[in-house]
Amino acid sequence: MNESILITAYFPPISYFSCIKNSDNIYIEAKESYQRQTIRNRCHIQTANGIQTLSIPIQKSGEKLITSVKIDYSTPWNHKHAHAIRSAYGKTAFFPYYFDELISPLFEKHETLFELNQAILKKCLNILNIHTSLIPTQEYLASHQGLNDLRTDFSKKNPPYISNYNPTPYIQAFSDRYPFVGDLSIIDLIFNVGNEGVLYL
Repeated sequence: MNESILITAYFPPISYFSCIKNSDNIYIEAKESYQRQTIRNRCHIQTANGIQTLSIPIQKSGEKLITSVKIDYSTPWNHKHAHAIRSAYGKTAFFPYYFDELISPLFEKHETLFELNQAILKKCLNILNIHTSLIPTQEYLASHQGLNDLRTDFSKKNPPYISNYNPTPYIQAFSDRYPFVGDLSIIDLIFNVGNEGVLYL
């Protein structure tokens, strides 16, 4: 059985889903310390003005365990993210089919970052028709014997994340003004390719 372990991620990059598709089970690291400025709370999308980073604000506290990190709702970041996604992908072929479903977790007021990310991940897997099991880890281990450990592979601040990942180009929004950018958020693949994105993975 092919099993892998990944960190939690906000609208994860496309390579993240390639790892999921190629695994029978996926463990999501639930016992690590939170790390800022990573895919744990940010993603990258293609806009009319180039690449834009969407970041979830986190409540400041001494809490470091990833499952206890709380989202800061004092500003309407979720509305801003939804607006940015609509502006970037509103004219793509699959936007009308998936926009409402894809952004719905943003307005469910999940208390923690981990809970929100899990809800988003399940939505994306459903759209892509991927049925890999997602299993939160029960303890932190520096190395997981028998698992394909991909946690550090996604610790970079910007794409591309996996060094040996060579994405096949597809038609992106604003391809008339920008060259293809690989390994953006799964949002980019879903709105440009649709549920057939699973074949691209």
